[in-house]
Order: sequence, then C-alpha cells, then structure tokens
Amino acid sequence: MVEWHDIVWFKNVVSRHSFLLWMAVQQKLTTQDRLHRFGIHGPNRCSLCLRNNEDHNHLFFECSYTKAIWWDVCDRCDIPRMTKGWDEWIRWATVTWHGKSFVNFSRKLSFAATVYHVWQERNARIFAGMSRTSNLVFNQIECIIRDKLDLMRNVLPINENERIQRAWRVNNIDS
Repeated sequence: MVEWHDIVWFKNVVSRHSFLLWMAVQQKLTTQDRLHRFGIHGPNRCSLCLRNNEDHNHLFFECSYTKAIWWDVCDRCDIPRMTKGWDEWIRWATVTWHGKSFVNFSRKLSFAATVYHVWQERNARIFAGMSRTSNLVFNQIECIIRDKLDLMRNVLPINENERIQRAWRVNNIDS
C-alpha cells in the first residue's frame, strides 16, 4: 500500500473526488505539460490564470486562481497556508492527517473536493468555454463539505471539532 493511501481513500469520501485525487497524487491527470510530453501540442498556459505553464504543481498550488480557493479551504480546516509544492503537500498531508478524527476527516474531504473542483473548472474552461470565479468554485466546495460534515453523527463536542463545524457552518453542531 502506498503511503498516501489514507488521504485519498477513506470512509464517507465522495468517490469521484477520491478517484480524481488518486490520479492527481500520481500526477497522471492530462495537464498541458503531460500532453506536450506525449506529442500533443497546444497552448501550454494554465487556463485558470492564463499566465504560467500548466503542470500539477502549478495547477493545484501555484496558480493565483487556485491559491485563492486553497486559502479559503485552509482557513476553514485550520490548515496553515503553506507554499509547499504538490509533492511536499502530499507528503505533509500523509504524515499530518493520519487517524480518523473529525478534523482529519474534514481536511481530507476538503482536499479531495478542492482538487476535484479545480480540475472541473479547468476542464469547463478548456472544453466548454465556461468559467466561474474562484469564489463560486469555493462556494460549491463549501456546500459539499457542509453537507458531508452535517451527516456526521457522534462528533465529540471538543473545541477543535466545534471550530471546524462552525467554520463550515454545519447545522448539527448543537445536536
């Protein structure tokens, strides 16, 4: 089993989010740099910021568009805003988010949802000519996370858990 298994595959995760994260962790998504390596030439620019070349590291962590989403997610999950690259982030998350606590679940869920929705936005811009602001993408992520966390029962009423529930505006915080 690979070391990052637990941040990709875990109970109550959204399956399509896990699958896409699994592809991303292995850097197997068809980013522009991969297409160029396969001999498929087209614009190599990131479709989100239109400034830099697109690769996994840029798309998910360096892009100004994506960074705005990550910072909102990190703030909600009590994750320090880091400037780590893709590989460093995966290693850090693998070591830090072990166990099945509510906080770790919310972080893993948020990570998977963010990667999924950034990839969806990227594809919508490339293939459908549609684009949304980073705030709208974050709002979609927020709804998914809130709905998933709202279904969690028997969450220990400790400060750390309650802070995460309040941050995501979970309805069942008092139940």
